[in-house]
Amino acid sequence: MFNDFLSPLNKNILTYREKLPLSSIGKNLLTYHQNIDLSTIDIALIGLNEYRGSSNSDLNYFKTNSFRKEFYSLYSGDWQINLMDLGDVINGNKLSDTYYAIQNISETLINNNVIPLFFGGSQDLTFSIYKSYCGKKNEINLCCIDNKFDFGQIKNKFNDLSFMSKIILDEKNELNHYANIGFQTFLNSQEEIDLLEKMHFESYRLGKVDRKIDIIEPCLRNANIVSLDFKSIKASELNFIHNFPNGFQSSQICSISRYAGISNKLSSFGIFDIFDNEISYALLSQVIWYFIEGFCLRIKEDPCSKDFNGNSYYVSIGDQEIKFYGSELSQKWWFELDNNSKTKTLIPCNKKDYLDACNQIISERILLCLKRNFV
Repeated sequence: MFNDFLSPLNKNILTYREKLPLSSIGKNLLTYHQNIDLSTIDIALIGLNEYRGSSNSDLNYFKTNSFRKEFYSLYSGDWQINLMDLGDVINGNKLSDTYYAIQNISETLINNNVIPLFFGGSQDLTFSIYKSYCGKKNEINLCCIDNKFDFGQIKNKFNDLSFMSKIILDEKNELNHYANIGFQTFLNSQEEIDLLEKMHFESYRLGKVDRKIDIIEPCLRNANIVSLDFKSIKASELNFIHNFPNGFQSSQICSISRYAGISNKLSSFGIFDIFDNEISYALLSQVIWYFIEGFCLRIKEDPCSKDFNGNSYYVSIGDQEIKFYGSELSQKWWFELDNNSKTKTLIPCNKKDYLDACNQIISERILLCLKRNFV
């Protein structure tokens, strides 16, 4: 199925895996073989070693197998999950060949209801994951955890600093929504900031998330794709291997990953620009551990269903009436977007959005959504 695109796990990793305790992750995950039944798999791990699209020529390349030893040695949680390691994507003769391989792998897995979890490589590879969603006539919502917007200028080819420009300028652009979590204003040009506002995209400054991290949960709950740039983690957390003194703490990036895992809508996850040092391998292992933990805590809820364990509330703000839903089971909130279609669109929000509406205040998130759909 993937033989032309993937290199299998090497013997050293398989030997290391056999020596692990019975309750370790490495002992319990599946390894790829040609006759695998994808319908039995929940999450597939795929390593990436492609850096030709990186703007940083001095990058010490991340070693996927060094990470595997760290991750495999962790103990599983109280999980009911089938986890598989597909091995590493083989770099093509051209960068475009690698892009195609990633797109093909991602599309095949998603079509079989398997979440592809890519790790390694540079963040321009997010474009390949995005392309795997195109042509399906479904909305595509992309969320990036990144200190930059990556709307840079494309000269000859796009790279990890301009892949978002490639997506939105593409002739067949199918992106419904883009959200950024953790941007730092001084790392982004005013042109990029203006473009973000013009297109009614969503963004959360690092300081805002730092003060109250749960504000980003609805954003992640609305995403199909999450792309995490490891440079968004502050330098001191990674033994000062990069030169960004501000960023997320280790515990925060794990919380964000857990929120991503809990989201029923999210169907692919990519972690890029990982550094080659022991602390990066350890933190990446824990980030993925928390994503899996979140996945195992997913609750299927449909506020429009008769079986919904919650309540609905109508709130009038001026001449605008907004319908909110609050779940008693998960404590999650939604509001209903009436865009004159036969089906109503439910947008994730939080309880504060509802309480603000009760006080005749339209929250920033709801206002942005209204602008995006009606302006």
